Amino acid sequence: MSVDLTRVSKEQEFVMQRHSRMVGKILDLIEASLPEGTQCEKLKKLLQIPMYDYRNEILHVLETGVPTVNEKEM
Repeated sequence: MSVDLTRVSKEQEFVMQRHSRMVGKILDLIEASLPEGTQCEKLKKLLQIPMYDYRNEILHVLETGVPTVNEKEM
């Protein structure tokens, strides 16, 4: 479920830009609220995984349309 970066639509570009800013803000808030150190860095890296998975899912929907009921169950 990857996006062909040679064919990025305006909508996909918008989602990527807004998502990138949102992730940056979230990671800044986490960094400001937790003491510096290994745990803070690990938490930031772990949180990025579901955020980027969600972004990729949205980009896929923009490219292929909303999945049918059967595809959602997969």
